[in-house]
Amino acid sequence: MKKLIKILIIEVILIGIIFSFLLLKDNGFIAIENTFSKKIYEKVEEITIDKTKVYSKIEKALLEGENEVEFKDFSMLMKAEEVFSLLDQIVYENPKIMYYKGAEYRIGKLTISYSKTKEEIKKHQKEIEEIRDDFIAKYISNEMTDYEKVLASHDYIINNSRYDTRILDGASLPPESYTSYGVLKLGIGVCEGYAKAMKYLLDGIGIESKIVIGLSKEENHAWNLVKLDNEYYHIDATWDDPVTENGQDVIRYNYFNLNDEEISRTHSWKREDYPPANGRKYNYFIYNKLLVYTKNELEDRLRNAILNKESNLLIKIDNIDETIYLADMIESIAYDNFNRVKLKRFSFSIDKEYGIIYIEFAY
Repeated sequence: MKKLIKILIIEVILIGIIFSFLLLKDNGFIAIENTFSKKIYEKVEEITIDKTKVYSKIEKALLEGENEVEFKDFSMLMKAEEVFSLLDQIVYENPKIMYYKGAEYRIGKLTISYSKTKEEIKKHQKEIEEIRDDFIAKYISNEMTDYEKVLASHDYIINNSRYDTRILDGASLPPESYTSYGVLKLGIGVCEGYAKAMKYLLDGIGIESKIVIGLSKEENHAWNLVKLDNEYYHIDATWDDPVTENGQDVIRYNYFNLNDEEISRTHSWKREDYPPANGRKYNYFIYNKLLVYTKNELEDRLRNAILNKESNLLIKIDNIDETIYLADMIESIAYDNFNRVKLKRFSFSIDKEYGIIYIEFAY
């Protein structure tokens, strides 16, 4: 009798398992565990996923440093790969989100881990809010054009931070270096931190921007897309804050407001994931009339700079086919005008990929 009861119990359990499987299958949710311990779920086509609602719920949790997000509404149940894709999107669209480390998704529940405590996250968010408010009060005015506001944000980040070179030595970096907090508060970060800091400042002054994830010179990289007059431009604040051999702090504009064609010489990204950037008007060198189109025009610019005893000259050569010997050209101008100005020495750097020349003069 006991044996029969055991068999019946086993049969009932088996029937329950089969029924549960069929019920989940009918509703489109069959859990499969992969090697990364993530759950992948199939959903029925009849269920319409409210991704906006899911986005808001996850974003709120990340901002608050919450560890768990539950989706009790069937319209919010998504496949695991969709959840993780949405997570990445949220993290890069809101630079106030910090220290997201990873997550695990099981049916109807998302578990999030962080590299900092909830209290630290809230503290750091408050600090960058204060920094941004101070930046806007000191450097932004209603009289400024959007171009000038973007330039002010770019310059502020570069002048108040430096690249975390520990990554070049293969050292592990603190999580702050990948955040807007690291760049804005601690003054140090890598490309992700630069891009997030740039977006955070621009968000505060109402200028639309995005963070682009791609490659630069075959290395993983992040930079910004900024919208000006309904056209997008690329800005790479990291590459405009170069690491110099002598440790000198310099600022460049080689990567300020480039279009897709220009920045693709050194950068690559999944273009279909981002709006096209075709603008030319607000390129730094075009906007500030620093382009030269002929060898004679370059020589005229050099002569004017030397005769006016300018300490430096920034210029961009556009499609000049002639061979240019810059040092010979400067020495010739200095010799021809020796009675008017005494040029003691000069030095220059050339960005061959973009035809940008930066010259320093000493008199």
